[in-house]
Amino acid sequence: MALISPMVRTALFVRDLDQSTAFYQDIFELEDVYAEGGLTHATAAKLLGMPPEAGVRYRILRATNMNKGMVGLFEVTNPAPPPVEKRLGGCNAGEACLVFYCADLDTVHNRLMSGGHMVLCPPLHLEVDIEGGAIKSADRGQREMTFRDPDGVMINLIERDPSSDD
Repeated sequence: MALISPMVRTALFVRDLDQSTAFYQDIFELEDVYAEGGLTHATAAKLLGMPPEAGVRYRILRATNMNKGMVGLFEVTNPAPPPVEKRLGGCNAGEACLVFYCADLDTVHNRLMSGGHMVLCPPLHLEVDIEGGAIKSADRGQREMTFRDPDGVMINLIERDPSSDD
């Protein structure tokens, strides 16, 4: 029995719950709301390193009926935490990047551009050097792109069938 499971979801702390929900529903089509509400118990604030009076609204989004790869959005108020200072034009040490498969990068790129979102790198072909591991030599490259969500979270899309188990 494994001590820790594969990742269940990512929790993102956002400035505006509704704006972030719209972004993840529009770009990622995470239309199904797995859970939402408020965390009012002092334990929630303590878990987040916030004072007991902090308010937390949350919404966990998922692809229809899939309890993996979920995105949890958490808006903390009273007081709101300060934004993370980082260079938005590229990656930063200690920064996480969300990675998703995408069937059509060009469609997503067009949605992002028409919505005025920050695209770090438009779709391009990335070739990778293989030295062992699970990647097959036939899969040495694919199209990828990177961009940021409304709160500056870096996201990488790899052009591959999202329903593929490989």
